[in-house]
Amino acid sequence: MFTADRSRTVTLPPLVLGGLRPLHRQMLRSNVASASFEHDAAGAEFEICLTECEHGPELLVSSRRHGIGFTLAMTTHFRVAPALSVDTYRRLCEILAPGEEPAPTVVADFLQSVVAQSPAVLSRTHSCAA
Repeated sequence: MFTADRSRTVTLPPLVLGGLRPLHRQMLRSNVASASFEHDAAGAEFEICLTECEHGPELLVSSRRHGIGFTLAMTTHFRVAPALSVDTYRRLCEILAPGEEPAPTVVADFLQSVVAQSPAVLSRTHSCAA
């Protein structure tokens, strides 16, 4: 399921965010370091930024309105093992499923919806500060 360690981090089960591959491929071909798009979930607007870093792609997720932000490092196969601070995990679950207990499936479903709604072409994105 998930683990919480002494450093106040919640580690969720690994996920594959393979739907980001087409956008990432275009970024590499076009020599673009980052691409961002907006994502609406549960009435909250999130800014999503896919960046190419030294060790592979990273997904930055933030919501200024809700004061939340985190980064997920991905392998070259778009596999992530989300590790969020306990506060970020609880806040994200509170935003996405108000009134319910925090659950790993809430975060996993959110990340899958980000992938499902991500643009496949750069012309539908804008650059973001990485």
